[in-house]
Amino acid sequence: MRAVPSNPYLDGAKVGLIVPSVNTTTEPEFAWIAPPHVSFHATRVFMNVTSPEALRAMNAEVRHAAKLLASLSPDAVAYACTAGSFVDGPAATQALIDDIQRIVNCPVVATSAAMIDVLHHLGIKRMGLATPYPEDVTQAERRYLTESGFDVVSCACLGRSGAAIRPTAFEEIIALVRSVDRPQAEAIFVSCTDLRVLELVADLERELEKPILTSNQVTLWGILRELKISARLKGLGRILGGTSRTNR
Repeated sequence: MRAVPSNPYLDGAKVGLIVPSVNTTTEPEFAWIAPPHVSFHATRVFMNVTSPEALRAMNAEVRHAAKLLASLSPDAVAYACTAGSFVDGPAATQALIDDIQRIVNCPVVATSAAMIDVLHHLGIKRMGLATPYPEDVTQAERRYLTESGFDVVSCACLGRSGAAIRPTAFEEIIALVRSVDRPQAEAIFVSCTDLRVLELVADLERELEKPILTSNQVTLWGILRELKISARLKGLGRILGGTSRTNR
């Protein structure tokens, strides 16, 4: 009998994902860039508009989603939603992480908390913020960053909501990122796990000469850190490529 070919994604770490129901970007991006021996298993929570009220309603479903994921005995779980994980501030984010962790009994990553961890890891103090969200949600994210100890030196948004975020053209994203670049900004965070920006990161970092951070990028970084997996993922930005600190 010939040797049976082994699927490397079935013999490694199992990661549970909680994603907003409209999100069609996170799972394909993770499948594209994650190293072998890490598999992703998603459950969804309902969201159709990007408003504080809708985000809070979605967060009320997160614990049930965690119970579903607990049944697969995951090695880590990620709440892959930036806005849902920052809408009520850092203390609420930590409380939600703690609740999920009690249910799934494994390490838990939330996108906004991972963003903060990455900024500390890179030694960033001053940053630009680019979002696709409406203004009120964008200002909530700015407050989250400020309350977490960072100086947001510039901020801009596209005013989009729900499923209207995913079709945003590359040209619009590039213009948005350029619009928040300032000499004093040590990095730029481009928010939203459903915004297709990861493919642009390498070119934007070369142009702007500073780290460009995305929601899915920092979430995966947090997942790999919790799994104690060291991987250099080239062409996807400094943080996934293994650069520990900014050059600025």
